[in-house]
Amino acid sequence: MSSAPSDCRFDVTRRKTFSQLLGSRSRKQKRRCSSELVPREAVVRLMKHHQNLGDLLLEVTGSGSERDGVDSDDHNAGTPARGSFIASVFREQALINDVPPGLLTARTAVEKIQQIEQLGLTPRHTVMLDADQRGKLVCLLQSLRELMSTGMLSRLQFREEIWKAKEVPMLEVVWHLQKENIVSLEELVTSNPDVTFAVRWLFDNLCLLCSEAEDQYQHQDIPRQILSDIVAELVGNGFKESNNLESDRKERQFSQVCFEVLNRMLLWLLDNLCKENETEGASVERATQFWLNVFDTALFHGTLSPDLLKQFFYHTLTQILTFNPVLEASDAIRMQGEWCFAKTKILLTTLYRKIFVLFSAEELIVHLRQVLETHEVNWQNVLSCASTLLVCQPPTQQLLKELLANLLTNSFENYELESIITAFLLVRQAAVEGPAVFISYSEWFKKSFGSANGYHGGSKKALIFLLKFLTDLVPFETVQYLKVHILHPPYVPSKYRALLLEYVSLAKTRLADLQASVEDMGLYEDLSTAHEAPKPQCQALQDVEKAVQIFETTGKIPASVMEASIFRRPYYLARFLPALLVPRALPDSLDSHMAFIDSLKRADKIPDTMYASYIHACNREKQQQLEGVSTFEAMDHGREPIEVLSAALEELRKVAIDPSKTDVVSAQIAVISGQLKTMIDDEDHCTAMDKPIQLDTVVDSLGPLEMEVRDLLLKSFCQTFLVVSSFNPPQRQGEWASLFVKMLCGHRRLLSAVLLRVLHLTCRQASSLSDVHVLGLAGFTLHIHILRISLSVESLQSAGKEEVSFVNHLNQSLVCRTGECSTFCLRFCTAAVAYAVCLSSSRCSSALDVVQQFVPPVFMQKLQYVIPRLIPKCRRDHDVVVEPIWINLVGLHLNWTAAAISLFKHHTFKELAEMKHFQLTFYDWLMFELEVQPHGDLLSDVDRQEYQHWACYQHYLPSPLAAGGCGGDLLTACRTIINSLMDFSKRAKVQSFEEFSCSRRPSFNRSSYENIICRLQEMVFDLESVRAKAPREDGHFLLDVFLDRRAKLELQTLSKQIEQQIELQLFTRILVALPPCVLFKTRIDGLKTTLECEEFFHFTNAELRNGYCKEFVLPFHIVSHFFRGLLNASVHCEKPSSAVDGILSNSKVRCPLLMLSATYWWARLEPVLCTQWKRSSDTPFPRELQTMLDSQLWASRLLVGKLESGPPCCPWVLGAFLYFTLQRGNSLKMLQTAMREICAENKEFQVSVLYLTLMHLVSSLLQPKETSDLTVPLKTCADMIMILEEQNQPWLDIFMVVNKDYKPHQILFSMISDVERKLLPIVFYSLMIILDPKLVSSVIKHSDFLFVAITLHSAMVKLFLDGENIIPVSDQPDLQNSNQPDPLELITKGRRFLLRVIPSCSGQIISQHNKLQAVCKDIDLELKASLDHQLQLCAGDGLYSEPTLL
Repeated sequence: MSSAPSDCRFDVTRRKTFSQLLGSRSRKQKRRCSSELVPREAVVRLMKHHQNLGDLLLEVTGSGSERDGVDSDDHNAGTPARGSFIASVFREQALINDVPPGLLTARTAVEKIQQIEQLGLTPRHTVMLDADQRGKLVCLLQSLRELMSTGMLSRLQFREEIWKAKEVPMLEVVWHLQKENIVSLEELVTSNPDVTFAVRWLFDNLCLLCSEAEDQYQHQDIPRQILSDIVAELVGNGFKESNNLESDRKERQFSQVCFEVLNRMLLWLLDNLCKENETEGASVERATQFWLNVFDTALFHGTLSPDLLKQFFYHTLTQILTFNPVLEASDAIRMQGEWCFAKTKILLTTLYRKIFVLFSAEELIVHLRQVLETHEVNWQNVLSCASTLLVCQPPTQQLLKELLANLLTNSFENYELESIITAFLLVRQAAVEGPAVFISYSEWFKKSFGSANGYHGGSKKALIFLLKFLTDLVPFETVQYLKVHILHPPYVPSKYRALLLEYVSLAKTRLADLQASVEDMGLYEDLSTAHEAPKPQCQALQDVEKAVQIFETTGKIPASVMEASIFRRPYYLARFLPALLVPRALPDSLDSHMAFIDSLKRADKIPDTMYASYIHACNREKQQQLEGVSTFEAMDHGREPIEVLSAALEELRKVAIDPSKTDVVSAQIAVISGQLKTMIDDEDHCTAMDKPIQLDTVVDSLGPLEMEVRDLLLKSFCQTFLVVSSFNPPQRQGEWASLFVKMLCGHRRLLSAVLLRVLHLTCRQASSLSDVHVLGLAGFTLHIHILRISLSVESLQSAGKEEVSFVNHLNQSLVCRTGECSTFCLRFCTAAVAYAVCLSSSRCSSALDVVQQFVPPVFMQKLQYVIPRLIPKCRRDHDVVVEPIWINLVGLHLNWTAAAISLFKHHTFKELAEMKHFQLTFYDWLMFELEVQPHGDLLSDVDRQEYQHWACYQHYLPSPLAAGGCGGDLLTACRTIINSLMDFSKRAKVQSFEEFSCSRRPSFNRSSYENIICRLQEMVFDLESVRAKAPREDGHFLLDVFLDRRAKLELQTLSKQIEQQIELQLFTRILVALPPCVLFKTRIDGLKTTLECEEFFHFTNAELRNGYCKEFVLPFHIVSHFFRGLLNASVHCEKPSSAVDGILSNSKVRCPLLMLSATYWWARLEPVLCTQWKRSSDTPFPRELQTMLDSQLWASRLLVGKLESGPPCCPWVLGAFLYFTLQRGNSLKMLQTAMREICAENKEFQVSVLYLTLMHLVSSLLQPKETSDLTVPLKTCADMIMILEEQNQPWLDIFMVVNKDYKPHQILFSMISDVERKLLPIVFYSLMIILDPKLVSSVIKHSDFLFVAITLHSAMVKLFLDGENIIPVSDQPDLQNSNQPDPLELITKGRRFLLRVIPSCSGQIISQHNKLQAVCKDIDLELKASLDHQLQLCAGDGLYSEPTLL
């Protein structure tokens, strides 16, 4: 019999198998007659001498396997016959050889298997068959299955023969035997008594399977099927419950083998993962990657229960964490910064993530703690596992905090060192991943140990335990942790302070050894860790050269390059591609180098930006080739990391589209964070995320690389935001944006730069921003708001800096002054609020509660203002809708108007607008509207007036107070408008000052101030129409606004006093803009109408007198406003003239400052009043006004030399007309003539004139001018004193205003301000020291002179001691020769004057000794002594004579 063909699948129409030949022959013999039959014995004899049993198995089985061209009925009928025939052949052969038939069959099958394995080109040390071998094996196995059905093949004997064979079958053969149910793996393993050999054999075959799997290109699914079935068998038996194994020794043995093989494979895997040397090539990495498929739960197709898989994964995780624990905790403390997620090998992180699939975060944390408590661990694996768990499973963050709390509690309760070491290592590892993953180390340290409630605060022993632990860490600590412990030390009671100082001293010594110093840090400097930039690797150039050679030979991208692009992406992007893409002059024909680049580009293995830059550089190189300039030589190698970062951000854009890939997104953001650490020396996982950002420290210190990274990050966020939004609404976009912003918070310098850029774009380039930019910036700003990022900015109210949220700081610049600004505010705030509303709907808690946390109130208020203003439809449409709002913000051409309307009508927006801190109150609306610049407004003057009327009268006036309206009260509306006008004016003054300081044109006068004043005037007119009919009420609504505001100011400080003066000026500006009759109340009692003005009199005496007088009179516009209002209001009375006379007569007593100011401004005031009176009444001029007119005419005639008696008038009013007229005519010398010849008998008139001259002197003291001195006012005062002395008129009591109990001349005193009153002592002594000695001798004879002089001197000294520098000092050096008095010098001269005149006043001393002693006892002891001495002299002489002073 000839040998079988090489393949059992041949064409049966040309050749027939041995079985078919026998079958044909049998049928023919039945048809032949018996005489033609061949003796059967001859055939049997022939077979005995020529048959090959191994080939017979293949040949016979081949007929059964090939069904083409064979009748199916014949085949089905012949299969048992063929099996019987084979069995008969083996029986006969067994008889001949005298061996059992089953043994012969088993031995023949094993020999044939070995023959098949030795065929082909594959080496012996392999586990996989080629296609030809696999075909023969299939044929053989079918024959064996038929023999087993006839009982000719024994499983036991077959297993024994397998182990007796020279070579154990390949793993694929074993898999086929189990798959065809011939011999199972369990039966095969348990039949070998040498368990160690079985374990080693199975382990070696699995390792070879992993190494050869990727080479099976034609049958790539076979290795995975083998792996799946074998591993399922190993896991299913290796992790069985022990109670199921007690009865069967072989099952226990097989379970032991399975468990041991899995352990060995796991150790092999971990050994490959932890190898530092990468010179073994990609084969080991490829084999490792294949074995990782074991941990894909889908690989088992439900063949294993979840509990078994969990046990296997738990065991695997334990083995990983405890593998090769050679590193001590001290090593981990020093090196753990290099074990973060971004720097961990991708295969190891892939293994972690596959294991995590079956478990919840809580289960993993519990298991991690159990391993840490019961095993000696590999700290690198433990910490990298913790990083991966935190990055890929966000719920772990809270669980880790609880674990840390338990560890620290246990540590300080039991003083257990291992627990505190574990806690510190875990928290530092978590903080390394940045604030997107975990709080910073400094924040955790402060929360845990920064207060008396910390873990160490229970006892002294606990404190010593902590400090001892920190001290032991010092030799291994890195810079950033030492700085945290020094700058944020643990809380230590004062009596144990020395213990802390010892640690601080040691830590500072360690910092000095590390060439770092805490002392060199600024107050607001961020803690940072120095990261050296990776040096260029020459190996990359060699890798490029080798890859190009392989590509040139095979025409395919080398597998090592493809694997590096996936599993070694940082190296691939940062080293390999830059070395490959070196600019050069490209050849005319495509060379192998360029062909390799093109292949990589078609495979999407080169980022578009990097490829475009390469082509551009090559073209430039070609242009410069003739000049001998090399682009490569000028190439900025510092840009290489930018390309890596750009590629990582592009990858984030791809993975962020799928919101279900949270772990992938977290991992990619961790990669981006790691790349940023290598590029910019600003990594600080120790700084708390809630620490305010210092923008001013970054403005001028950004380098080119930092600015490029800043722009790239912001651009990438906007692009990713747009791409993701085009696929999913915000509530289904996942956490990528939040994680991105949290990641930035871990790079505070970059975050500062990005925030500064956002402010610059939104404030200065808003009009040029596209819709993509607006959407992206709005989304970014919202996530910054959610994280409550704050800034430290200069405070306008107080010196220094204040903390303000970024959104509020941005809102200060989002003003609606012009139409362009308003449109941008509409777009930006609509995008931000709509995004926040949609984003909040993805949270499981109460929607409205979440929305309040997400939506910035300032943006809500801005939208409530700008939408009705720019979209009139929204003013009258109050519908509420629930339709989606994000749909209007997606697309190439966004419809911002539709989006704003949709948002404005949305039920969530309406609900928020009703909440207090989201409301746009009437006051808020006014402040926004006052910002508008009419010349740049989108609304015309008519449209703006219509809109303001709608807002005031239709919206806010009828709205209830709880909704931010006025509750239908015009008085409330007027008060609100006045308050807003004053606040806006104060703020505008500050802004104007800032704009001047920044060399910008101030915008104070470019507002809608006049428009709002008009609205106030309209409301006041409406209010006045009903106030006359209203019942009598106390106070004045207009003046009460100012008084209420004044009551809130603390006037003890100088700044508050200045602020009060500013408020008074602003209020007066509003006051004179309103109808003047508002100052008066019209009362109707029966048939009589009267006027009242008490409130304005009180306002003038209390406020205007002290804060608004210039040169001791009120400004003209206030005086004119009062008189015009008086004449207007008098028209409503039955007798207008009498009403005017009554008010003016009353004002001379109740508010003389008004009448004094009227006399000063009468020349300008008289034509206004005359014209108004003639226009409103036919009656004669009111008597009081006529008297004032006559007094002015009299003074004018006196000015030209016509001496005549004055008209009947109040003496001080007449004196004021005389003094002001002569002053304007520069003829004050004529006062002496008038005083001596006309008014000699009118004492009150003369005193009032002296008072006015004194006030002129006081005014000169308060407002010194460079072009004048005090000579004129001093001489005028001296002349007036001389005249009064000549006429023996008392005048000293005019200075006693400093004595609050002194009553004379109260009308005159009520005209001057408190500051002017304080200057009267200075005026008195300025006069006394320049008076003629004869005049002084006359003055001191007054009985009250000494008391007045000592009282004024005491007041002057007290004024100096209190530090009130009332007299302004000029900075001009040429004023040193002026007569401006020096306070200290004047006090000295005044004391000398008193000491000189005291001996001449003995009579006064005797009569007023007690009173004089009471005045000067606490001020000047020398004066008191002089008085006592003079009193003793007088008592000794009995009589005294006044000495002359001449």
